[in-house]
Amino acid sequence: MSTQPNPHGVPASEMTEIGTGHESPPRRTGVGVMTEAVVPIWTRQLAAIQHTVQGGTVELLTSVASILGLQDQLSAELKNLPADAPFTQALQQLNDEFQQQCEHALMALQFGDRVVQMVDILYQDTERFALELPGMQAANPADAQAWLNALEARYTTDEQRQFHRGEEAKPAQDNVEFF
Repeated sequence: MSTQPNPHGVPASEMTEIGTGHESPPRRTGVGVMTEAVVPIWTRQLAAIQHTVQGGTVELLTSVASILGLQDQLSAELKNLPADAPFTQALQQLNDEFQQQCEHALMALQFGDRVVQMVDILYQDTERFALELPGMQAANPADAQAWLNALEARYTTDEQRQFHRGEEAKPAQDNVEFF
């Protein structure tokens, strides 16, 4: 079958095969082709990022938990030392600083949970976009705004909402919320 356009400008490969009873499915072009090719790559990459961050976060949390266990053992041993010994006070102060640093490290690990959650929202939105794109041929600005409003409603942090609106993100507060 020829791929040359007929006098109406439609390639023969997209025309119904007359007399055979079989219709050739129209080939996707333009936005459809791009969406079918690109969006699955985006979603796989987002899933890979999410998996990598989750794995790294679990490893870090496990390591910090082990360190905290050792710190607890050190605290217990320090209680057995004579309180009036000159080195006891120095060791106790060092132990307290060590514990503070470990607690700070645990709070810093919250980034992994945040990144996974942020990526998941985008992953789900790209999947939804790919599924609904074929029906968006008549979309208008109100439809686009409704889509963006729905996306923004799924965000879990003020930082995401600020970025969504193109605002500069305000510094994060120190209150820790593990997901």
